[in-house]
Amino acid sequence: MGSTIVTLTTDWGYADFFAGSVKGKLYSYIPGVQVVDITHGIPPFQIPRAAFVVKHGCLGFPPGTIHIIDVCSSQTTDHPFIVVEHNGQYFICTDNGLPASLFGATGVNAVVIDGIRQETDYYNFAASDLFCKVAALLAQGTPMDELGFRVDSLCPSTPFTTAVFGDSIKVHVVYIDEYGNCYLNVTVDEFEQYRQGRKFEMMVREVRINKILTSYIETDPQNPRRAPLMLTVSSTGHLELAIPYENAAEMFNLQYRDSIAVRFL
Repeated sequence: MGSTIVTLTTDWGYADFFAGSVKGKLYSYIPGVQVVDITHGIPPFQIPRAAFVVKHGCLGFPPGTIHIIDVCSSQTTDHPFIVVEHNGQYFICTDNGLPASLFGATGVNAVVIDGIRQETDYYNFAASDLFCKVAALLAQGTPMDELGFRVDSLCPSTPFTTAVFGDSIKVHVVYIDEYGNCYLNVTVDEFEQYRQGRKFEMMVREVRINKILTSYIETDPQNPRRAPLMLTVSSTGHLELAIPYENAAEMFNLQYRDSIAVRFL
């Protein structure tokens, strides 16, 4: 049997001690564990961004992987701590809309964590005081039913939706990566369903875009110079606004949640 993999996706940042504290406990509790940092750079409390990162950064791990997700993790009656099993992987997180956006609000294999004593009598750092202990129990083969009580539904998510208005749609920026590339909340397959073979026009600030380019270095044959802002397809399948070798978000003042209109001709 290979060593246990535990991933960390958090909004802790990189300047503080939080990641080191949790890693120390994981290495102490789980012999031979491999701890993988997905990111600690989620902006504080941004659940939709965290869901986007987990969806595209975590689901490809092998069965048996344990994922600790600590974003907006303050337990309340409506938002308890849970474990979700999906395709043989385990997700320890808060039922705050994030797991429902990944796995759906119903028909999930999940338990509310109950009866497992925290490391301290304080409740300000669940990942350290509770999630590490739950990860250790899962690594030891503890059945989920021994971690808490079953639930058949999760707190619903509030995802970005693509608004449809006749021959136009409105999409949103749902993620901006370190290069300043802006991911939209529509995949290329979904976009083609809306498009139905028609030409389109997307206005971003003062730039008109009417083509989906296949790579960052592709040029528009109607424009011998590379377009100042291009529409392409990211590795996630989502449409993406980018500028080769430049930061599109900064240059066009694009921000998380910004809306963009697309008109079909």
